[in-house]
Amino acid sequence: MRTDQGCLFIRFLCGQRLKAKGKFRSHLHSRLSGEIVGRHASTHASPLDRRRFLLNAGFAAAGSVIGSSLLSCAHVTDGTFIPCLGPAAAPSPVPGMTYIRASEIGCALDCDLEWGYNKYTMGHPTDDGPRINAAMADASASHPITLIIDGSALISGLFLPAGGYWSIAGLGCGTGFFIKAAANNDGIHNGPPDAAVPFDPGPPAPPRGMNVSLSNFTLNGNQGNGRTGDSSSGLPRGNDLQFFCSINLMNLDNVRIENVVVVNSPAYHFRLSNVGNVVATGCYMESRGLGTDGMHFDGPANDISISNCTFATGDDSIALNCPEGHSGNISRVTVTNCSFKSWTLMRLYTTYYGSPIKDQIDSVSVSKCNGTLAEAAFLIGLSSGSIPDSVASLTVSDCTLKAPTILGVAENFGNITLRNVIFTPSLSGVVWNPPITNRICAFLRPTPPYGGGACAGSNLILENCQIIRDSHIDVAAVILENNSTIDNVSFNGFAVQDSYPPLPDLLIIGNGSIGQLALSSINSTSISGPIGAGSFVNLGLVLGAGVLATGWEFPDAVMANEVPYISASSGLPSIKVGGVVELYSPT
Repeated sequence: MRTDQGCLFIRFLCGQRLKAKGKFRSHLHSRLSGEIVGRHASTHASPLDRRRFLLNAGFAAAGSVIGSSLLSCAHVTDGTFIPCLGPAAAPSPVPGMTYIRASEIGCALDCDLEWGYNKYTMGHPTDDGPRINAAMADASASHPITLIIDGSALISGLFLPAGGYWSIAGLGCGTGFFIKAAANNDGIHNGPPDAAVPFDPGPPAPPRGMNVSLSNFTLNGNQGNGRTGDSSSGLPRGNDLQFFCSINLMNLDNVRIENVVVVNSPAYHFRLSNVGNVVATGCYMESRGLGTDGMHFDGPANDISISNCTFATGDDSIALNCPEGHSGNISRVTVTNCSFKSWTLMRLYTTYYGSPIKDQIDSVSVSKCNGTLAEAAFLIGLSSGSIPDSVASLTVSDCTLKAPTILGVAENFGNITLRNVIFTPSLSGVVWNPPITNRICAFLRPTPPYGGGACAGSNLILENCQIIRDSHIDVAAVILENNSTIDNVSFNGFAVQDSYPPLPDLLIIGNGSIGQLALSSINSTSISGPIGAGSFVNLGLVLGAGVLATGWEFPDAVMANEVPYISASSGLPSIKVGGVVELYSPT
């Protein structure tokens, strides 16, 4: 069978499977959970150790799903469904901007974006990358250039001016790029072909260029198994020097990414390293397997806005990884109105075991999001050893999330506020690493893969939050282990809203402490008590206007003055006045 006939035949076979894409994609996602089981083999991994593990981790390529004959077509992928975000008009002319249409500079634009073959002959498409690189090479502050990608191009990599002042604008559905087999590089990045080597150069961060815009196109990253697809190194995610990212933007301010679809990414869909003033909106990311973060930020980074995006990745949806890249603090990040089906909604970490790097993340806000996460909604830290309040402030509001935990904590934090968060606990896909023994879901708990060390938090506030179980599963509000501490935990509106048996305890403290527990408002109907009877020694002080209304009994020793409560010693409503316990009678 000729190559083009074989490719056409395989496309037909895959098409028949994709007609039942619900079942097919369900199979792929079930494979995903198997792929990530070994992701956290070391609880004290450095970023380089993590990447090396991910690079060497194998996964089931599409060829294993539909037969080895698929691998004979050099450019054919598994035919991943590519969503259409709608047609888009060419950008309106801006004075001083040069506009180049791909079709007018000799690009063949003959590549099928779903499958990677020549859409006219079913053979090999033309590599339009060199032609585009040449046309964009002169972009500068005095000569900004916009490429209008008005068709579908095979590329061996777009390596555009490092300092920015360039844009790529598609025309919506059917326009964009497919990464050539054995390209062994990023799909799009700024700088020469080797700009991403070394991948983690360390400090200091260089000066930033500016003004890069990507909009209204698709990029198929042509994920393979290390022998097929973008990478032919034998490693599925890259080579010994770097990850192969679909889009990799480095050392830039003023980055805008709008309505960009990235599928089948070898590694990160978007990597943004040493960037500021980033806006990403309306994007769609879907790939399976290890290392396929959706939007991955290396330090330093600042002023990031992500909205109306869809993440379906085999790893972190959003990663705020301070020690990676040039390393540095990450600040002022907002995420709103996004949906997630990934390993995590967001990873935040500022140091790793034994590292001299001690960075900080501050002012992170996530709102109006929903999703199902395999490991945690938020993984905070890789290990203990961070500076105090290293994740200084995180606010999560108006979100509906299904996960083993909302906050999986391994490093220190400052102020975390959860407001109007609905939590459905789930253990599906979670990976537990030693020394974790408590495997109960919670709003906050030691992170399943990294939670073996001690961490300290300043303030945890839960406002109008709910637990809604969809199965008989153990869950609590807060779990502390490993001598971890939180100075202040506050509940101002909290309830369990389901028909399953009541929770035994609001808090589980196996080995740790809470300095002050404030119960302003809590619905205790489906919660039997505040904490196990033998664990009150781990509470410093209990206060709040809602303590008495819970109906729970508290030891006199833990109660603050002037707070009505039910005394565990007498079983009666009581109040401490000047440290002396008296019967309480509301007037």
